[in-house]
Amino acid sequence: MRRLKWLFLLLVLALGLSCGAAAADVTAARFRDWEEISHQPEVAMLVDLGLVSGYGDGAFRPLNCVTRAEVSKIVTGLLTEARPDAAAPGRFRDTAGCWAEDYIQFCADRGVISGDAEGNFRPGDNITARELAKVLLAALGCRTDGYTGAQWSESVDADAEQLGLYKGYSKDRSLFITREDACLLINNALQCSVITGYGADGAPQYALDDMMSPKSLLEYRFQVIPATGVVEANAVADLRKAGAALEGNLIHIGGYTRDFVVSEQTAADASLLGRRVTLYARFYPTFNQVFGMPSVRAEEASLTLAGPQELQAILDYGAMTLSADVLYFEDLMPATAASLDAMVSGDTVTVVDHEGDGSVDMVFITKAPAAEAPSAEESD
Repeated sequence: MRRLKWLFLLLVLALGLSCGAAAADVTAARFRDWEEISHQPEVAMLVDLGLVSGYGDGAFRPLNCVTRAEVSKIVTGLLTEARPDAAAPGRFRDTAGCWAEDYIQFCADRGVISGDAEGNFRPGDNITARELAKVLLAALGCRTDGYTGAQWSESVDADAEQLGLYKGYSKDRSLFITREDACLLINNALQCSVITGYGADGAPQYALDDMMSPKSLLEYRFQVIPATGVVEANAVADLRKAGAALEGNLIHIGGYTRDFVVSEQTAADASLLGRRVTLYARFYPTFNQVFGMPSVRAEEASLTLAGPQELQAILDYGAMTLSADVLYFEDLMPATAASLDAMVSGDTVTVVDHEGDGSVDMVFITKAPAAEAPSAEESD
């Protein structure tokens, strides 16, 4: 029956109605080639954490390959906040004078990276996706003794797949990895638990939070944790109070007492209002700082319809129902169900189902712009 309901919704959409797109931070200002980046949330996260940056001309160049030297700097940032001390000469035969020499030695001292049999590091060589995964596994505290020899690639792939490092990455792992794809794998690593050692039985020991749950690398290193809730207010409007809005680059999500500091683009994004989002934040006594871009929960469903008749048709068929505590808004101000009856041609209605269970939680009515009255000259 549920399959039939969604088939009906697809038929409705095919007849000309539109499904609400997942809200996203409009951050074209980050880089001049922002629209060319496939993994925008992952890039935004690493930029905000200070792990990656763009070029002097304002571009990110997402398809450029990543070098071994660049990876050493990024991984150093994953492991420590402090800049490493100056490298002692002679660690590798080919790193003297390299801009990343300090980072390379820092990572080498911790067993995260290594050179070749001739004692070279080859800092300018590009790195493959599998090689990056190997470095990230080591940074997470995984045992690396199985990552050598003829079967090293199989061992790396097995562990990386188990931890989810390759999530969202479907390309050949033996190919050189691009900047945007490297951000994807690194962001995946940030979601993984940090191993601090191994017990006598060989079992991994994890860094634990106050609830005795394993800490992700994102929390362990950057004190950033996920927060989920419905966006109730930003610089555009405050759904809790008619005619109000937040001042500055802030949003408020339900269930939290303090506002979240976000980018100017996120604060001005009207499409986030009423959406259930997950964001990553560092918590302070008076505010919460968001890193990266808020993302709409995958299970949420949003549908924009041309008017109350289309909404009623979906409700009559049973494809959706109105929850008992559904909230109504008209032009982003609190309203009632009576606003549906007052809709006229050109008005639209958007329904939001936060849990994706077919029960509508919020209804947003957008009134069509009022036609301007003709001037006296035009009427003559």
